[in-house]
Amino acid sequence: MIVVARERDDESSATDTGSMTLVGDSLNVGVKPYLAQALPGWRVDAHDRVGRATSEGVDELRARRTTLAPVVVVSLGTNDAEGTEDEFRTLVDDAIRIVGPRRCLVWATIVRDGEERSEFDEVLRDASAAHPNVHLVEWATLVSEDPTLLAGDRVHGAPEGNSRRAEETARAIRAC
Repeated sequence: MIVVARERDDESSATDTGSMTLVGDSLNVGVKPYLAQALPGWRVDAHDRVGRATSEGVDELRARRTTLAPVVVVSLGTNDAEGTEDEFRTLVDDAIRIVGPRRCLVWATIVRDGEERSEFDEVLRDASAAHPNVHLVEWATLVSEDPTLLAGDRVHGAPEGNSRRAEETARAIRAC
């Protein structure tokens, strides 16, 4: 009998392949091409739409409940109105129930007009603290440390921002 051992030389090879479902808004649209570079060999099933609000995204998750991949990547909250944080909390709880405890839910924190939507992000951080399968991509932190990651509209990522967000998304996926 011959045994072959292979030593992994970087964290990107820690999870060689897998599959993910993307449900989100235009920020997911911008990140998707970079995810293929950050996670080569992974299958990406994307269901993103420009301008999508969280309620519509949760409806999309609900409609795909039985076909969601083991990893679900969400980008929602950017298009929700100010003052709807309580509704957002309910929708995040709904998303967690839909995804279930056996899948990994990766959700990016939210930036709009160049600023963190801190009350929305507090909801996400509470969810991550309460559910071990919920992992955050700290987009708001990345942007606060380097505002040049944002495009001129101060909402979407510039190419370098999308690349960095994809790298952080891949890191969160590997943590699953």
